[in-house]
Amino acid sequence: MTPSLFLSLLTVWVAAIVSPGPDVAQVIRLGVRSRAAGVWTGLGIMTGTAVWISASMLGLSALVNTRPELLAVLQLAGGAYLLWMGAGALRSGFSGHGEPLGGEGSAGEGSEGEVYSPARAWRIGTATNLSNPKALLFFGAVFAQFIRPGTGWEWNLLIMTVLMATGVAWFMILAFAVHSLSERLLRNARAIDVLTGLVFVGLALYMLFEGATSLG
Repeated sequence: MTPSLFLSLLTVWVAAIVSPGPDVAQVIRLGVRSRAAGVWTGLGIMTGTAVWISASMLGLSALVNTRPELLAVLQLAGGAYLLWMGAGALRSGFSGHGEPLGGEGSAGEGSEGEVYSPARAWRIGTATNLSNPKALLFFGAVFAQFIRPGTGWEWNLLIMTVLMATGVAWFMILAFAVHSLSERLLRNARAIDVLTGLVFVGLALYMLFEGATSLG
C-alpha cells in the first residue's frame, strides 16, 4: 500500500458513503423521529461497515473475485432482507400504523413522532448496512483493488481507523442535519417511509435478479 493508493481508496470510500442509498435513507427515516435514533442508526451502519472491512481484510474480497458465485449468494441473501425491510417501510407509510421495519419491535414503532430506542435503531442500522447492495459491491469488488494479501497490519489498521472515522463523522453530520429539519420532515414522515420502501424494494429486486442470473 502506498500513500497515493491510500488516498485513492479514501476518495472512493467517501464518494460511496455520501451518495444516496439504503444507509442514507435509513438515517433520514429514523432521524426524523429523533436525533438519538438517527445517531444510533448511523452507529449501527458503521458496525456493519466494520464487519465488511474486517471480512474483506481477511480475504472476502479476494474470495469473491475468484468465486463469483459467492457474490451471487450474497446478493440473494441481501436482496431478500432488503425486500423485507422495504415491505415494512411501505406498510408503515401506507397504513400509518408504524409497521415494524425489518421485523423489529412492536406495532406503532414507525408512527409519526414515535421514538426508536437506541438498541433498536442500532440493530436496524446494522442490518441495513449488511444487506446494502452498495456495501456488498464495494467490499466484494472495489475494495479488493486496494487491499492485497501482503498488505501489512500497519496499513490495515490505518485503513480501518480512517474509514471508520470518516464514516462515523458523515453519519453523525447527517443525523444532526436531519434532526434540525425534523419538524418540517416529520409532517412528511409517512411519505418518507413510502419513498424509502420503494427504494429498498427496487434495489432488492435488482439484487435478486442479478444473483439469480449469476447462479443460473
